Amino acid sequence: MMAERYKVFFTGQIKPEVDKQALVTAVSDRFGVPEEKARKLVEAGKEVLLKKDLERKKAEQYQQLLEKMGMTVRLEAMDLESGFGSLSLAPMEGEDESPAEAEATATAKVTCPKCGSDQVEGDNCLACGIFLSKYLARQGAQQSDEVGSPGSAPRTPDAKINPYAVPQADLVAAADDEEMTGPATVPAGHGWGWLARGFWHFRQNPFAWIIALVVWFVIAIVVSLIPLIGSLAITLLSPVVLAGFLIGVAAQDEGQDFEVGHLFAGFSRNPGQLVLTGVLYMVGFILIGVVVAILMGGAIAMLGGAATMQQPDPDMMAAVMGSPSVIMAMLVGMALSIPLIMAYWFAPALVALEGVSAISAMKLSFVGCLKNVLPFLLYGIIGLVLFILGALPFGLGLLIIVPVFMASIYVSFRDIYYA
Repeated sequence: MMAERYKVFFTGQIKPEVDKQALVTAVSDRFGVPEEKARKLVEAGKEVLLKKDLERKKAEQYQQLLEKMGMTVRLEAMDLESGFGSLSLAPMEGEDESPAEAEATATAKVTCPKCGSDQVEGDNCLACGIFLSKYLARQGAQQSDEVGSPGSAPRTPDAKINPYAVPQADLVAAADDEEMTGPATVPAGHGWGWLARGFWHFRQNPFAWIIALVVWFVIAIVVSLIPLIGSLAITLLSPVVLAGFLIGVAAQDEGQDFEVGHLFAGFSRNPGQLVLTGVLYMVGFILIGVVVAILMGGAIAMLGGAATMQQPDPDMMAAVMGSPSVIMAMLVGMALSIPLIMAYWFAPALVALEGVSAISAMKLSFVGCLKNVLPFLLYGIIGLVLFILGALPFGLGLLIIVPVFMASIYVSFRDIYYA
């Protein structure tokens, strides 16, 4: 017996206590649609079909989420005889919920569509960590794929669209196909939020994170022992490996698990451009090193002439390192390194997750960091403290701190480029 399928309708009414502008913003944020499109939906004043062909449980979960936002939503059973591919929007008599059922649904506590937990806060399940809108989007996309799968009713090529049919606003699909809107400027306090959310990602599957990190450390140590090319290979492959970790974090955001295999996921996501990112990063630091060496040339010559490099005079070395030319050279090196790090920070995420070229990614990354100096300042201060604390117990704390920072890169990327 075929399971009953349902449509989800927005009745065109919002709850009296809900602010219309706040609802528009909530719909735009949670479903990743432009605010203007969200406003047209909220202010439609008539019934709108949001989604169809859902199982009853998923349809009810979708309804609960929208009801919590302030929209009045109803479900309608689909005519099974019309098949999955049917576009019929005709109302079905006798299938409406009773007042008691409608009231129970409206007041029911939202449950997670993945794990069934009622520990839902806003759009986030505190139990399994998924974003409800993203998970429902992925499920909705799968349902849409099933419409055209073998065994479903074929669609008629010459089927005409009814001009009087209820308009469709498939917000679920829109959430799955959201595009970058940034880089945008976010409040300074988000710097702490990036780390907090990064720790949440680590906490969901700490053993996989730690094993993946240890495996990478071992690989890096072994490869770096290869004369001449070892260190070069690690530098070039680092963006690819970082991209793999970020892909794993993105999977967690969609309700999946971080796995050790994500360590190598970057090799299947634009690896050539990721390696080019590493090349540009390395060349940048080489050029900075040349500039610093030129500025320190006189001081280095003085140090080399005072004693052999194997046993330099400590007093002479202290005098040279404290000279104005050396201090100036070091300050210039730091000043030049900061823009390079800014250009690199989000580049692996942009290349692997968005398919952006290496050069464009580094430009976008620099702009994103430049627009968010204050949150990054707070992020850096807190991060420095965490790294110091993590290094104290024989460095074991870094097995937690490093994954948290890797995850926080993805969190900040989403916050800034999908604001």
